[in-house]
Amino acid sequence: MVEQEEYAERPVPQHARLGFMKPALVWAGFTYVYICIFIGSQIMGGLGAPVGYAAIIAGQIFLFAYAGLIGHKGSKLGLNFSMMCKAAFGRYGYVIPVLLIAGLVTGWYAFQAWLAADLMVGLYGSQSFNAGTGSGILPGILGTTGFWAGVFAIVFGMFAVYGVKAMSYMGWFAVITVTALAGWMIYSITTIVAAETGGNVFSSAPIGEPWTFALGFTASVGTFVVSATMTSDFTRWTKNVKQSWGVTAVAFPICNLLMLMTGAIFTAVAGELDFFFGLGTLALGIPIMIIQWASNGSTCDGCMYNATQGFKNVLHYIGGKRLNFSWKKVALIVMIAGTAVAAANLLTSIVPWLLLLGTVVPIVGGILIGHFWIVARKSTHEELLAAGDKKINGPAIVGFLSGLAIAIAIQVSSPDLPPAVGGLIGGAGIYPLVARMTGYSKAGKLTPKGLGTSTAFGAAGTTDRPHTPSPPGGASRQVNPGRIDRLVEFLAPYMFFHRGGAWK
Repeated sequence: MVEQEEYAERPVPQHARLGFMKPALVWAGFTYVYICIFIGSQIMGGLGAPVGYAAIIAGQIFLFAYAGLIGHKGSKLGLNFSMMCKAAFGRYGYVIPVLLIAGLVTGWYAFQAWLAADLMVGLYGSQSFNAGTGSGILPGILGTTGFWAGVFAIVFGMFAVYGVKAMSYMGWFAVITVTALAGWMIYSITTIVAAETGGNVFSSAPIGEPWTFALGFTASVGTFVVSATMTSDFTRWTKNVKQSWGVTAVAFPICNLLMLMTGAIFTAVAGELDFFFGLGTLALGIPIMIIQWASNGSTCDGCMYNATQGFKNVLHYIGGKRLNFSWKKVALIVMIAGTAVAAANLLTSIVPWLLLLGTVVPIVGGILIGHFWIVARKSTHEELLAAGDKKINGPAIVGFLSGLAIAIAIQVSSPDLPPAVGGLIGGAGIYPLVARMTGYSKAGKLTPKGLGTSTAFGAAGTTDRPHTPSPPGGASRQVNPGRIDRLVEFLAPYMFFHRGGAWK
């Protein structure tokens, strides 16, 4: 795939859109991740049934609404996550959130490759880090986690090097194999494992130290809150917003929920945590290895694609011509960095990682929702793109810092509340309020101050920034509201600006 087809620095035009199936396959393969089976097991271990199921489902509903709102605007405008951040934070302000999340998702890519290696070593090699002591079939260096982590990081990452179309083929493989084998796992757990333990899938006690519901919810959200925030990297390839919501639903709750529930059902029945879910000895553990290779592989390429989109966009807009590398070069650099982290065995604990992701990342997503659905919901395509030429959007920075402070306060003083709430308050509450009070936005439209221009856009959409990228389709136009847009228009929190019966 040639580099320009990935549209890392400009909107995807309508003629290049892929429709529903390919983005859906990429998202399905992405969210069919083996570690989510174990995370579901941990949530159930901490909460027991049925509360564990409730925390998992609540987290997935949150991800659907959260990712759906971001992906809706990404599809309508053809923008990836980085360009949405640029429009919301400004051309300098967006660097920090994009690099932060691109770095986090690179770590997630490295962890998936490392996990695939550790599971294989835990079954067939020598001593693994988390998955136990294997059979020793793989001798010497072939029985070590570090060696296979490096191999898998390269093999899985190569799909992302060749772009979203190549990743859809990996998605096909993952959807077919993981769906079949997840069904086999659930059947085996509810029959073979249940016969041995006498456990009840609908009622079980916590194992070890109990969790709060908020921690279970945050763990469910944390499984994919990073890439859910970056969902427009995929939904911008759809042809309309209905397809975007459909693609999002494939990811959350359908595919990710299946993985989480598989692990939760095991722990409810077995009353224990096990990386192989009591099935490592069935058929020599080969079905477990196939499902984890397919799921971790399709997740690795999705993470690496997200990371490459972010890094390449920042290099293009900040580094200039000197650092304007091709897609494949940036992807290879990300792959090499992720391979080094994976092979070095640096990421071996998942719960603190999920807590960090579930706390920090929704702050960025909250700003995107606040910007595109409230602050600038009536602005034209060209105005939204031109806003990215402003150096820094001060109100967005205030909203981000406020969301961070609220999330930290929740984490410290109110552990029964999910810290993701802080990000949404900062982005969808404080940011629109500050933008309105400081004159950056008025009645859902960016002002000249918010655009960083001396005059407002004219009827033809002209401005003093002729270099601004053209929107999808090439012409400046007003964003036509759909049903969801009109609903948000009705619910937009501007009641505190209501004066004398008229909206100001």
